[in-house]
Amino acid sequence: MAEGWAKYLLAQSGLAQKFQLQVHSAGIEAHGVNPKAIKVMAEKGVDISQQTSDLLASYSLEKFDWVISLCSHADQNCPVLPVGVARQHWDLPDPAKGVKVKGDILPVFRESRDRIKVAVEDFIDMLEGLYSQSLVPQFGRSDIEIIKQESPFKGFFEMQEITLRHRLFEAGWSDIFKRELFVRGLAVVALLYDPERDKVVLIEQFRVGALEDTRSPWLLELVAGMVEPGEAPEDVVRREAMEESGCVVKEMIKLYDYWVSPGATSERVAIYCGHVDTLHVGGVHGLDEEHEDIRVEVVDATWAFEAINSGVINNAATIMALLWLQLNRVWLRQEWCKE
Repeated sequence: MAEGWAKYLLAQSGLAQKFQLQVHSAGIEAHGVNPKAIKVMAEKGVDISQQTSDLLASYSLEKFDWVISLCSHADQNCPVLPVGVARQHWDLPDPAKGVKVKGDILPVFRESRDRIKVAVEDFIDMLEGLYSQSLVPQFGRSDIEIIKQESPFKGFFEMQEITLRHRLFEAGWSDIFKRELFVRGLAVVALLYDPERDKVVLIEQFRVGALEDTRSPWLLELVAGMVEPGEAPEDVVRREAMEESGCVVKEMIKLYDYWVSPGATSERVAIYCGHVDTLHVGGVHGLDEEHEDIRVEVVDATWAFEAINSGVINNAATIMALLWLQLNRVWLRQEWCKE
């Protein structure tokens, strides 16, 4: 009934089409769609006769934005959700369970139907607030005027000097001003994780940007690399995993995609978690032509988490990925160790 109401009311609100929202329902157990639920929903003009009763295990939860549990049993048995998946719990009684009614049970289903409708309407009101114009950037690329764009330096990296102006929130245009931009494209970072052994692959290498690090300019990091024109980020994950650590990536999950420091650089980073076997992983890797000298270390996941707290691991992408793993390790091991 919740799936039926959500599809029906989202379509009426226009949110489903505008933001390409999809609704699915599933449970810890699957017993088919109750005929009484079909009947009482039809009384309100909502047809759920073609819906199916699905198992939660048949869905990849990382693909969802929201997961909503509807009864105490579902709330207590809801799996650990991936980062980025929001959760709500609506404490609604299941009309098909634990109900002792003599005679016609349809009134119980009608009461449940109406309570679910109110809950869905409240949720849609919340979504409309989230997706309102105030939470969408007011300006776009067309609201910037580039006066001049020069590259005073272009080597392994590129520096640009950009003269521009842009529209202002309180109307009109800004004065013309200059910004220096460190040009760098999309990089991928790969958290290589062995769920069977609960191990993480770390690499150690010299970093010129960390020359002033009081501990050492040799940093413990994750496998990473730049995406070249025409490459898919997932292909770069597999390539760099082999070049820098000798690992073969089986399956992967995308965790984050973010701007590193958009006030000064165009660099973006996409972080992935890749399923690997660490049984024979180790040694020194890297490409000589890229002056890479990379030592590979396989550590317990719990050691890696503690290394963040102690400051041994001190670069942003590695910290972000490991904190994600710390939150999602139970769920991820269940997902990747089904056999």
